[in-house]
Amino acid sequence: MGENKVKFAWRESRPADGFHSAVCLHGHTMHSVECLSFLPRHLHHVPGISQVVGYYERARSVDFARAWWTPPLTPASALRLEREQIAALGLRPMVSLTDHDDIEGGLAVGVTADPADTPVSVEWTVPYERSIFHLGVHNIPRNAAREWMNAMAEYTKDPRDAMLPAILDEFARVPDVLIVLNHPFWLEEGVTEDDHKPALERILRECIGWFDAFELNGTRRWKENADTIKLAQTYERPAISGGDRHACEPSACINLTNAGSFAEFVSEIHAGRSSILLMTQYREPMAQRILEASRDILRTYPEYPGRERWADRIFYRGEDGVAKSVAEIWQGREPRWLTSAAAAIQFLGGSRLRPALRLFLSERGELHP
Repeated sequence: MGENKVKFAWRESRPADGFHSAVCLHGHTMHSVECLSFLPRHLHHVPGISQVVGYYERARSVDFARAWWTPPLTPASALRLEREQIAALGLRPMVSLTDHDDIEGGLAVGVTADPADTPVSVEWTVPYERSIFHLGVHNIPRNAAREWMNAMAEYTKDPRDAMLPAILDEFARVPDVLIVLNHPFWLEEGVTEDDHKPALERILRECIGWFDAFELNGTRRWKENADTIKLAQTYERPAISGGDRHACEPSACINLTNAGSFAEFVSEIHAGRSSILLMTQYREPMAQRILEASRDILRTYPEYPGRERWADRIFYRGEDGVAKSVAEIWQGREPRWLTSAAAAIQFLGGSRLRPALRLFLSERGELHP
């Protein structure tokens, strides 16, 4: 087992000293499909908004199971956002975009950016037993990227637990590929702890040989990340960063390295060496960060023609099975209750209320390292 370190940006004046580069792993773009239940599920923790969400779930019978949203940023915008944060530390940036079951973002940025710094990667949805896991598969060979994605999509659509080791073994035969078990304790919507725990134990028992690292996640609470560190130690694997950015806050968790390319970084992880830096935004109350992300999801982006408004980025599948954006369904005449709720979220997530909200939420006793 190599050397593993976790550093906290708010504890050190120069946390990047001794490193030349930084890696941002696990970030989402407009190519990710996200269950819309993300918003009501998390916003129930935010005072004021919780009551509004509850009312519309009950009184308006909104069927969130048929709805989904796509993150606002394009691959190019997401790449720029993450690069700027890393460059501000005086480091050379490497960014691995990992959309849900989609490699288009990585393929797109690789056209104009150096492929050595912008690998083709994906967050693969892996149903297993009665639970669902997410695997970060990084640095997929570009000449076989669609073939690999087809194999992953086939498993996700028709999961057979016994086939997973064979697929992972095929991927791991490529030395520069990195396979990460993302947020191992996170529960997919509808999955219970009683179902997830035995599934996690089994997937580790049968597939640990192909997992290179366990992810510390920039959007999960510290207690969960601390449990992940213990899990990594138990299975003698390094912990690795994962920002899991869906909106416009740059990744709250990155890896520091002296590697000159993403492939060299993969070699460091394979050797068990990992240096993680939790950024200052990780220390903000989680409820506040969720509210601000929700504001980013719902605000207008005039720079993205065809996707400017939140209604252009939220979709609903009707009784006929056809998916349309909310803007198409309502033809620009969104119900007042929906626009009012979106406006309230944007107001509460705005900068003017941020200091007061931070003070209120910080008093709720959330633990930080």
